[in-house]
Amino acid sequence: MIDIALRGGWIIDGSGKNRFRADIGLLGEKIVEIGRVSSAKIEIDAEGLIVAPGFVDPHSHSDFTLHSNRESHSSIRQGVTTEIVGNCGFSNAPLTDASVSIAESRLRSYAYKGEVDWRSFGEYLESLESGGVSANVASFVGHNSIRAAAGLQGDEDVTDSHLKKMQGFIEEAMESGALGFSTGLEYAPGRYCKTNELEFLVKVTGRNNGIYTSHVRNRDSGLFESIQEFLDLARVGNLPAQISHFNVRHDTNAPENGWKRATEMMMDARRGGMDVQADTTPFRTGIGKFTAILPDWLLNDGFSAAAKALKDNLVRDRLRTDCDRYWRFVHKGQWDRLRLSSSPNFPEFQGLSFPEIAKAMKKDEWEVAFDILMAAGEEMDEIIVVGELFTEEHLAEMISHPEFSLGVDGYTSTTEGPLSEVTVNQQAYCGHIEYLAHHVREMQTLTLEQAIHKMAAKPAARFGLSGRGELKQGNFADLVVFNAEKVSSKSSIEEPRVYPEGIRMVAVNGVIVVDNGEHTGKRPGKVLRRN
Repeated sequence: MIDIALRGGWIIDGSGKNRFRADIGLLGEKIVEIGRVSSAKIEIDAEGLIVAPGFVDPHSHSDFTLHSNRESHSSIRQGVTTEIVGNCGFSNAPLTDASVSIAESRLRSYAYKGEVDWRSFGEYLESLESGGVSANVASFVGHNSIRAAAGLQGDEDVTDSHLKKMQGFIEEAMESGALGFSTGLEYAPGRYCKTNELEFLVKVTGRNNGIYTSHVRNRDSGLFESIQEFLDLARVGNLPAQISHFNVRHDTNAPENGWKRATEMMMDARRGGMDVQADTTPFRTGIGKFTAILPDWLLNDGFSAAAKALKDNLVRDRLRTDCDRYWRFVHKGQWDRLRLSSSPNFPEFQGLSFPEIAKAMKKDEWEVAFDILMAAGEEMDEIIVVGELFTEEHLAEMISHPEFSLGVDGYTSTTEGPLSEVTVNQQAYCGHIEYLAHHVREMQTLTLEQAIHKMAAKPAARFGLSGRGELKQGNFADLVVFNAEKVSSKSSIEEPRVYPEGIRMVAVNGVIVVDNGEHTGKRPGKVLRRN
């Protein structure tokens, strides 16, 4: 007798093919029958519901919150059964005496109270396994993290000794199961690196059969140069490569038709035999680190020094005309497009727009921004903001592109406890639902079959997660059952902490984790290591 039978549902298997009605049988952690299924210990009526592979988020930052939310409440209740973390150059390992305080600060800012007692990448993955996780997780090793572990600070020159240390960190991470190497070239310290440093590191990654994924150096006025740098690195490293959240922000000085032309650069490379793809996000809004608007001259000596410098009114006056980078609409005075998502010192303002904060503090937006940055001190880089970044038309062209997987660029959260108070953004609670409810059902940008392919099978194949992302006999039993007509979310920018509606069941490795929208408390997830 099998363990679980789902009866009479509409199967969308992840391949992109049309749905069909069938039963699915689960035994242990695998799918063992599709079609006519024998009797089971647990019988689930899926009549009129969609049965699909669990979603694989190709670009997540849930490693910021997994140690304080091992049950992945906000993401797994949306049907996410696997998250790809270690993105944008940030990973929680490797750590050395030179860098452990950075990881501790980050994890503390996301409500983790335990010990940061790992150092190698392998030890980090073991720390995730030892406490159990509800969803599967796979990780890249981050460039910013290996730079810090090697003792590099600010724009310090990189020596052969530094490169040798970073090589060792990548090799250990790859041996331990890392998917590959990620960069975040708009953020400190990645923004300081030269192309020759990256060439050395992608060659190391390529020799170890890894993938390169990158938050590229610029997605506005320097878009074409940044995509070309990315493609050159993929070629030099002779490895598969992924452009993270490949989008162009509205009214930020990008070239005319910039995204289409930059995407054609990627497609030309594919036609030439390169293995390059991309992923994107579902909302007109997106999250980012607030420090990214700051110029190099302020950050060169670290965040503590930058915070001290912000006490000087002359420094503040200079910054008003010297922050024309990253989200350039801020420099254009469009503060209404920016909200504070998380801040270690001003929790009362989380979720508010900068004009609203300015009104409450009786100051202008620049002064408010400088006060928030200054108060954070060493934790300045943990200030997260949400920006209104994209037009509906741009979302549609990104989401429908055949070589783009669909992710969220957020992190898992929960509606209860300390973490609920520090992760205040909509992405956490309904990013994946937005694809199903808005882009499929309302806008009809994609069919449901296309969306599920791009949310499950495509990213699973991209990152080498064999046996996942598609419903077929012998694959792992990661699946989601939902009502396609009713799946929705009341989560909003103003009140994000709301779980979705319409998700009937989520199973991970054959274990029911979400039942009628409620978490069962089970932790059957695995740390997935690259073969």
